[in-house]
Amino acid sequence: MLSNNFYVIQTENGDMIRDAKSMLRINIHQLDNRSFLPNPSELQFYSINSRVLLAFETVNIKDYLRPLVASALLWYAQHIGYPEMNISTEDPRPSLKAG
Repeated sequence: MLSNNFYVIQTENGDMIRDAKSMLRINIHQLDNRSFLPNPSELQFYSINSRVLLAFETVNIKDYLRPLVASALLWYAQHIGYPEMNISTEDPRPSLKAG
């Protein structure tokens, strides 16, 4: 059973997944025409949702919150009605440009 503590908020930079209990925060970036420079201090994950390339990046991640990230991403996939969404740590942009 997934946590009921996750929710999505809209920020000036786009959507963000939050956890009410732990205060985990994950920014959601749509990579269509925007440049995204990953922060090496954070965790990044990538997915394609309905032909839209998404990047998920943690915000001020603490070590004890790392195990919660997978649950948050799984919750998000179900929340948007795409539970089979494939999420990876590999940035697909270089391979998309080559192909």
